[in-house]
Amino acid sequence: MSLQNTRLIIFTDLDGCLLNKQDYDWSAARPTLERLRQLQIPVVMNSSKTVAEMTLLACELGLNRSTFICENGSVIRWGSDVADGPSVEVNSPYVEVVGSPRESILRLLAEVKTQFSFDSFADLGLSGVMAATQLSESRAQLALQRQGTEPLLWNDTEAKRIAFAHQLHLHDLTMTKGGRFWHVAGQSTKGKAMQMVTSRMAPRPASTLVAAIGDSPIDQSMLDIADVPIGIPTATGLAVTVCSEAGIVPLQQGSAGWAEAVSVLLRRMEFT
Repeated sequence: MSLQNTRLIIFTDLDGCLLNKQDYDWSAARPTLERLRQLQIPVVMNSSKTVAEMTLLACELGLNRSTFICENGSVIRWGSDVADGPSVEVNSPYVEVVGSPRESILRLLAEVKTQFSFDSFADLGLSGVMAATQLSESRAQLALQRQGTEPLLWNDTEAKRIAFAHQLHLHDLTMTKGGRFWHVAGQSTKGKAMQMVTSRMAPRPASTLVAAIGDSPIDQSMLDIADVPIGIPTATGLAVTVCSEAGIVPLQQGSAGWAEAVSVLLRRMEFT
């Protein structure tokens, strides 16, 4: 397949994909990320992380002017790679909350707290988030700056979790499993946000090829609608479904697997 008349856009989860899950290192992906930059192929981060966390990461990864999707599709930071979207800061009006505000989520969680056993980020506080994520104090502070979701550790039975999810559903909220946490959010998903960004980055979908990279069930919504779904293996195997014939599953995990998979994609597209 040639990309002579086709624009490729790559959407990617971070932890367990572009970043290693345990140490957050991305050095194995650095040469491939630089190759994408040389080819002017957009890389759109699509993560559970906050705008504050991802703004810092974007600077480290050389993606600071790019659009990225935060909090599992609940928040979009529009960048200079879309029409009328200059590079912006955390509190800019170009940060768009497309899901339910965190305040409304926290109110409901407080109402049902006596019925179920869980620890949300608000419950854990700074020290608890540091312990649960192995993040430094400064990074944990950024992780707490949420706008449209609330991660939590589930400490109750599966039957109780199903009842909890039903309570959320009655209030138009959802509960989805990520790599470490369950995430409570509105009706937004990574897949819906990916569609919103694609429509602004590439207004002619017939000439656009979308690849999506993920490693956990919360990434499934974007893999299901991508032209090229890419599933990165975890320590316990593949945790996502890659059903398309065009799909890619690398042998390696983390950033090394990310680089392996993207390299396969580029070879398919005759970029070697």
